[in-house]
Amino acid sequence: MLHRAFACLLVWFGVLLVLVTGGRASAQEIPLERCDSLPVVRVDVDGRAMHFLVDTAATSLLNAKSFAEGREQDVRITSWSGTVATTAREVSIKEIVVGRTKLLLLKIPAIDLSAIGKACGRKIDGVLGVDLLAKIGATIDLKRRAMHLTTVDEERETQLAKEMDQEMTRCVTAFNGSDEHAFAECLEPEITLLAEGKALSGRESVVQYFSQHYFHQRPAAKLEIRESAFHPLGEAVWYEYEFTVQSVHGLLRGRGMALCRKSSGRWRVASMHHTVEHFEPEVE
Repeated sequence: MLHRAFACLLVWFGVLLVLVTGGRASAQEIPLERCDSLPVVRVDVDGRAMHFLVDTAATSLLNAKSFAEGREQDVRITSWSGTVATTAREVSIKEIVVGRTKLLLLKIPAIDLSAIGKACGRKIDGVLGVDLLAKIGATIDLKRRAMHLTTVDEERETQLAKEMDQEMTRCVTAFNGSDEHAFAECLEPEITLLAEGKALSGRESVVQYFSQHYFHQRPAAKLEIRESAFHPLGEAVWYEYEFTVQSVHGLLRGRGMALCRKSSGRWRVASMHHTVEHFEPEVE
């Protein structure tokens, strides 16, 4: 039975390793060019290749020299030096493409930006400002001269990890309250646990293990978990964690990895593998 449970756990994490390393779409990372000391990114505007200055302290602008169309109107423009009122042409853009991300049906003011191009010796067609950077989920790394764009997969992963983390917080509360029924609801019926060289299979066996080691103590055992390295896979999340348990026996520190799955609207632990790294016995 133990050998079968251990083999099942190894298969699970073998599959997870393949999926995490080989099954995810690559994130978008776009190289940044330079206009003197300022970052510039290549974009496609309505099918035309252009170069926009990247400015996290400004609103997005177009260079009037690159866009002849549009109607004039009063606008307020924000830059690092403050916000000013001016007259600019409002240009309608069907599509701006940054990497694999598209921005559709935009209205952007156009002013003369030729002075910027003259200062660095190249043509600048516009400014990609904080408003559009936020829409595409851009993070700027000036040291590596790269722009990272948040993908749809990353947004979904973040949401799943948040949901799972909220559920696991309730499970830690159940553990610290020695609430065996609530804690059992955090586990899948066929959960596999590998701990202290033992492999346990099934919800009843796992709850019994924790009950024997930690529940109903005086003072109550206290569990703290710090999760990291979340890897959502469909309706499952694989993650790593560090933990401490303060019990009547002493302070235990360790780390592990676990798989949680979502079913019937709840996240439950499907498999868990943890190891003890340090133990400080309670002094009598």
